[in-house]
Amino acid sequence: MTMSTIIWIIIAIIVVAIIVAAVMAARRRRHQALTQRATEMRTEAAVRDQDVAEERRRAAEADAKAQLARAEAERAEQHAQAARQSSAYEEARQEDTLREADRIDPHVDDTRDPATGTTGTTGTTGTTGGTTGETTRDTTGEAGATHRRDI
Repeated sequence: MTMSTIIWIIIAIIVVAIIVAAVMAARRRRHQALTQRATEMRTEAAVRDQDVAEERRRAAEADAKAQLARAEAERAEQHAQAARQSSAYEEARQEDTLREADRIDPHVDDTRDPATGTTGTTGTTGTTGGTTGETTRDTTGEAGATHRRDI
């Protein structure tokens, strides 16, 4: 082997060593960059985790408020139902009182014609009728005069 061949072999070994060193350095820098990026992502995730926990807390609070509102609405509906029942009861009592007053009032003719289902009338006070059987009491402008009508 000649001297120039040995020099070319040494130069080739040095060039290969430089290339290998450059590739290894590039891989190391890339690895370090990826490690740094992963660390940054974990830090961001930890910050977002706190945000997520806060959002979860807000959602739970909103659910609790909604549940409370549903319960309040249910109580209000129960109260309204009780008020409707009480009103119906009072209306029935009032109607019973009016029927009793009509029953004992000698000026009110409360007889029904079985053929027509209507009641007869007497003078300025009396009963006119339909066929529903429900009655209401209506006061007129005449002093003490009342009319009973079927609705």
